[in-house]
Amino acid sequence: MTFQRLLGPYGKMPILVRDDDTNFFTKPSMLESIYSRAWENGLKISFGVIPLQRGTNNISVPPDMRTRSEPFPITDNIVLVEYIKDKLQNGRAEVLQHGLSHYVDKDGHWEFGKKLDTAKYINRGRNILVEAFETVPKFFVPPGEQITRYNFEKLVESGLIPICRRTSFDTFLANPIIPKYIKHVATKYVTDKYKDTYKNEKTVIQSLKPVIITIKNNFVSWTVPIHSSGISSPESLFDFTNKLIHTCSESRSPICIINHYHYFYYDWNTSISRTELFRCWSQLVKVIKSLEFGWFTTFAELYERSKQIQNIQIAQTGSKITIESKAHVKNFSMRSTHSLEPNDSSSFDKNTKITTVEDLKPGSKIILYEKN
Repeated sequence: MTFQRLLGPYGKMPILVRDDDTNFFTKPSMLESIYSRAWENGLKISFGVIPLQRGTNNISVPPDMRTRSEPFPITDNIVLVEYIKDKLQNGRAEVLQHGLSHYVDKDGHWEFGKKLDTAKYINRGRNILVEAFETVPKFFVPPGEQITRYNFEKLVESGLIPICRRTSFDTFLANPIIPKYIKHVATKYVTDKYKDTYKNEKTVIQSLKPVIITIKNNFVSWTVPIHSSGISSPESLFDFTNKLIHTCSESRSPICIINHYHYFYYDWNTSISRTELFRCWSQLVKVIKSLEFGWFTTFAELYERSKQIQNIQIAQTGSKITIESKAHVKNFSMRSTHSLEPNDSSSFDKNTKITTVEDLKPGSKIILYEKN
């Protein structure tokens, strides 16, 4: 018999929401308008915060500030900082370090996708976030999803956990055998191809999509197993989402919705101007909320639980199954290929073949038996 450890309590599927590009220019009202309903429904938001946003020609900066080159630390936006701190204290959000200044050069290379004084960039950004939110960030999201192998290793050495995209294109860029000039040409081509995507009312829907999360020992990766470039309408987005949920429902793999708050405010309009995109987001919240097997969580909660579950030992001798853990784990679930006998310390769902141990304490053993 084989056993599959499930990350979520009661075998539920972890669901996360990651919103990138919160920075000095972000208004609390922008975040509140988009996420108030999500919070009401129990979702948690992982904010990818830019510590020191530069005034450059980037959609994460208001149009009238894009010719300014100086950096703007998020600590100077006291109202925003207090707003996010309130969400942190209430367990509704977490802060992820999103690069340093969110800078991209004319060739399409983002700051961590090229050679730089990595330790200086990491520490400067981390120190700003610690000053702002009085908590040390645990995770790092590279701007533009670009990060060199060297910068990746430096991040891990610094104690940060990278959250990185893992597609065939990323594998191509990470291959040390491929000459740099070929990578340069490929990067510029992709950048030029998608740089105006946010201006198109149809293709901007692609910015709002769920992806599959994989937890590794020292980093978190995300992938899109189903081709998503065809998303150009609410219907195609919902079809994509339903397929992804179906794909993950068996393994209960974590799903994360990646979002960007400023996309809803085209060129930083004072109110939500992309009403169709907002309708799609609202509908996604309803779809997720309706899932009976969804667990709304953060990267920190998911990563910590994943480490605990990896250390759980499951051994079988004949029809006897012994479960031991080095950590205290509440409501640990596993799926087995055969049915198990429930007892006072566990329950078994015959429809999903998921067994849940309610209280797995360090040093203790839980004994289960296979049904005849």
